[in-house]
Amino acid sequence: MNEDMHGAIRGLYEGILDAQAWQQSLHTLSNIVGSAHASMLVRDTDRDLMMVNEMVRPVQELFSAYEKEFHALDPGKLFAHNLSPGEWYIDARDFGEGAMQRSPFYREFFHRFDLCSYAACLVERKPHYEVYFALQRSFSQGNFTPADVSALDWALPHMRSAMAMRDRTIGLSTLAQLSGQILERLSFGVIAFSPERRVLLSNGIGERWVRRLDPAGKTGEWQLSRSLTDMVSAACAPRSTVPAQAAIARHGNGACAQLIVLPLPASHVFALPWQQPAALMVIHEDAQAPAELPQLHGMGLPEASERLNVRHETARSQLKAVFLKTGASTQARLTRLLTQLGTALGPGQQECDAGDAA
Repeated sequence: MNEDMHGAIRGLYEGILDAQAWQQSLHTLSNIVGSAHASMLVRDTDRDLMMVNEMVRPVQELFSAYEKEFHALDPGKLFAHNLSPGEWYIDARDFGEGAMQRSPFYREFFHRFDLCSYAACLVERKPHYEVYFALQRSFSQGNFTPADVSALDWALPHMRSAMAMRDRTIGLSTLAQLSGQILERLSFGVIAFSPERRVLLSNGIGERWVRRLDPAGKTGEWQLSRSLTDMVSAACAPRSTVPAQAAIARHGNGACAQLIVLPLPASHVFALPWQQPAALMVIHEDAQAPAELPQLHGMGLPEASERLNVRHETARSQLKAVFLKTGASTQARLTRLLTQLGTALGPGQQECDAGDAA
């Protein structure tokens, strides 16, 4: 195996994270087999559509015309269902040179770009799509033969493996982005701590609380009712894990927040830092609510209306309308509904809705 082969294999695997390395590998494979152009083709088998990706020596007009119009005339599609992953379609062998001369795909499309032959390898077949590695030759290079494409037999297993790893990596990256977006939609803070109180994950609200909390349990202007160190240690204890813990954080101006700490099991799916127990902290900031609301717990409607400077009749009619529109038959059900809505709507959305209402 020469240096070009080693470089091509290395580039395929480096291409999992580096698109330029993948492109360079395709360029090397194209040179080895002697082709004018090369590309990855993705065929949507449900809608019979083709998409050209990752082109070598690209001619945009060539690939655009194929995607938009001439893929429907491509005779290679007649043979695609007979291919197994790793097998080649070679037009001169499978379709025939005589048929190629008569085909409008070649006369009206290929010949216009000084191309005479192509070969395509089925790299991957999924329920709804197929992936091909396609090579095109000019008239000066002649038609493809089985001996030509066999020169790439060593590369195809690596291409399939690298593609599978790249798809898995993209899937994990997409999942991580989605998870981050979901966390940011929460109206409360979330922090995941390692046993050493190192932050593994947090959303925006939680990140603000990371700066407020310190290992000694003191928070500067915020004071915890229980030691953060003790709570995290208890949640991460391997043999005597505490199922749930709670604490109150109080500010000098009277604001307070509720902190709940839950244990997370050790995970052996990701990298080393995750292969240990962790503690999940959930933070509800009571200061986000109007200052009058904590004073209303246990009050009757007349007293609450007076405290909020709202007429009793107005409060009663509005409260009745809320119960009717939400379908909540009891205060407990209404409370659960409001809690669920508060969880689904992030702070940014709540502010926008408040502005619209004004």
